[in-house]
Amino acid sequence: MIKWKSTMILVAFATLYSLNILADDPVYHFKQTHPRLMLSKAAEKEIMKKTVSNEFLKRVHNEIISSSEKYIKEPVVEYEPIADLFLSVSRKALSRIYFLSYSYRMTGDKRYADRAKQEMMHVCTFDNWQPSHFLGVAEMTLALSIGYDWLYNELSDAEKKIILDSIIKKGLDESMPETATDEQHYKWLKKKNNWNAVCNTGMAFGAIVTYELNPERSRQIIQRSVELVSEVALQEYLPDGNYPEGYTYWSYGTAFTLMFINTLENLYGTSFGMTDNQGFMLTPNYILQMSTQNMGCFAYSDCGLDRTLSFPMFWFASRLNNQSLLWGEWERLMTMKNRGYNENRIFNVRFLPSVMLWASENTFENMERPSQRLYVGQGTTPIAIMRNHWGGNDELFVGLKGGMSSTNHGHIDIGSFVMYRGINQWAADLGIQNYYSIDKYGINMGDRSQYSKRWDVLRLSKDVHNIMTFNGNNQLVTQKAYINKFGDYKNFVYAATDLSLVESNSIKKHLRGVAIVNDKYVVVRDEIENNNNLTDSRWAMLTSANVKITGSNTAELHMNGEKLNIKVEGRNVIMGTWSTEPRFGFDEANPGTVMVGFTTTLEPGEKAEINVYLIPEAASHEKISPMPPIETWDGTSFFH
Repeated sequence: MIKWKSTMILVAFATLYSLNILADDPVYHFKQTHPRLMLSKAAEKEIMKKTVSNEFLKRVHNEIISSSEKYIKEPVVEYEPIADLFLSVSRKALSRIYFLSYSYRMTGDKRYADRAKQEMMHVCTFDNWQPSHFLGVAEMTLALSIGYDWLYNELSDAEKKIILDSIIKKGLDESMPETATDEQHYKWLKKKNNWNAVCNTGMAFGAIVTYELNPERSRQIIQRSVELVSEVALQEYLPDGNYPEGYTYWSYGTAFTLMFINTLENLYGTSFGMTDNQGFMLTPNYILQMSTQNMGCFAYSDCGLDRTLSFPMFWFASRLNNQSLLWGEWERLMTMKNRGYNENRIFNVRFLPSVMLWASENTFENMERPSQRLYVGQGTTPIAIMRNHWGGNDELFVGLKGGMSSTNHGHIDIGSFVMYRGINQWAADLGIQNYYSIDKYGINMGDRSQYSKRWDVLRLSKDVHNIMTFNGNNQLVTQKAYINKFGDYKNFVYAATDLSLVESNSIKKHLRGVAIVNDKYVVVRDEIENNNNLTDSRWAMLTSANVKITGSNTAELHMNGEKLNIKVEGRNVIMGTWSTEPRFGFDEANPGTVMVGFTTTLEPGEKAEINVYLIPEAASHEKISPMPPIETWDGTSFFH
């Protein structure tokens, strides 16, 4: 009994201490010397051990060292007077300083430290880091903080002072209302998008390395970052892990969050609840489900088409002890190998050293092929992803998007779908266009209001997404569509969304359901109730296939030696194709793509039912099942 009481007292004391109830020091105080950020001195041996035991991590390590050798010979970055372009300078500086600092810590070769110091001292000479576009400030602050922390013993007192002064005056001060030179510089503080994680992580890193100069202020900034990332940024992953801004920006925001978590756990032994966020810990399954063969993905919103690995996945696979989460990353690696990509192309990301911290020794070992055929994520941007099975030339992949267009990096694409069969993408999305290429024409890309010029940009417009349009109107950008129905049955995997609010400026009601039938073909069903006006409508999808209109309600698509048949059931449809050529000077070209579909006119009050069948050649002799109303789709007896 005495032993039990002693144990309980010790446990209670440890709990109270962790909550700072019995601790003498205030919350967010720490006593750890440098290095403080992400990787402790004691953990260096574990990193090197990974390079011996795991071939993939050996490749990552060698690429960091190889890149560092190149950086030694390159000139320092130069100041960019255009605020939006300064971010590229910060990113280049971060890549160099992070890589070189890692290389020094792993090898002890002072050439790397000397070159990193040269870069750091140079960017400290810049008058400012363009705080009107604070992402550049955040990444530059992060870069200098890592360099200062990891190279601490290689810096002279004079160099330390210069670096710390720059971090404080050009970084931290501009993030604080009481010291910023313009109130616009800290408007990012409560943004819900990737800016939140990136900027708060950068400022927290700066506060941690400058701690001794002003402990109270540093604690204030660290606390602010913890609270804003936890209470704002991470809430966007709820409830199911899908990310509002899509596949590309997931990697950006999530990577910086993980760097912050690494540092908090290193300093305090806790993430202060970040890793207890259900949506955040579910998010690797979202990326796994989003991934397709041939390095593809469900590319909604501002998604880049020049893809590589989703590097934060290595942290989740390690933390959750589930290497099967890396199935999609392994397929990408194999594809890049088959394409002959060099190591620099494969590992081209500025936070690559973090992978060495995140990944476990058993990376890519004992993976199992995923089997989930239906993924539904609700939250800010609801989506559904359907498959007949995973892998093979006959794998069908279909994505359906809900949400609202005014979400950060959003497009006029609510209700849009994509379709792959094997490596071929038959229904596609053009993805992102570089914002600066548009901004220089005077278009405010941050304006996502109903009548913004943003929606004139072709790649973001209604005209190149796989949706129906009515009287040429844009969807209502602040109205939201959910994934209202979904199901996974033996011969029928489906999801449906109610677009009525999104399109209430044009029609009375619109339901869209998308399904994989008998594991063989795809159907897109639209149920529309018109208002009291005559309404011209267009159904269209983007494709890179060669298109041939073959009849009054049919078309034939050819790609890479394969064929897809389109069959339409609907009243008075007129099949057609539409160009994706640029319309304005700011539009980028979209070579090899075309819109295919049909137009039809809806009578006043008409209730229209339209079925579009997307039938691969291998299923051309399949009996096509009549499609009943979406509301009955959970009763699957009509499918065989």
